Amino acid sequence: IKYYHGQPGIANMLKGSAVCTRQEFVPCPSCTMNQFQNDRYRLATATNTDTSGDATTIYFALKNFCADGATFEQGMVNYGTLIFVILAILVLNAYQRKQEILFDEDELTAQDYSVVIANPPPDATDPEEWKGFFADKFDAHVTVCTVGLDNDLLVRSLVERREILEKLKMRLEPGASMDVLNLARIAAEV
Repeated sequence: IKYYHGQPGIANMLKGSAVCTRQEFVPCPSCTMNQFQNDRYRLATATNTDTSGDATTIYFALKNFCADGATFEQGMVNYGTLIFVILAILVLNAYQRKQEILFDEDELTAQDYSVVIANPPPDATDPEEWKGFFADKFDAHVTVCTVGLDNDLLVRSLVERREILEKLKMRLEPGASMDVLNLARIAAEV
């Protein structure tokens, strides 16, 4: 887009934009004040008195003369681009969700196969009884069944142990053995 006459009278923040500064007032016999309620600066009037003394108001509208201003084709390209970007975002979102599921399926944990029963009957402590229950009620294959009662302290201790082992692994040489004997030897040396 060409910029006309260096864009005089345009604020510095708007210079270089597609604003058209080549404008002039042209006669507009069909214009009315109601058509320019929001843009009064684009309408001017002049009063002409003819030889019989009758006054006539002539309206002038501010017209842009930028021949290469916005066109229908440019508008359609903009809408096409907008639709493409929206569709691309939707497709990428669906792709990311599928990838998230694949990544989750690739990393299997005990949590993926564990069932926790809240508030079991007090006498339900036999793992074989639970295996039979799941096989009969849900037609499920149970490989291992463990019953743990009031083991909060044990679970917390195991989590703490795992955290300590991870910290040790970060401080040891890469590839160092994490077996109990090697850890005891390292501890004795320190």
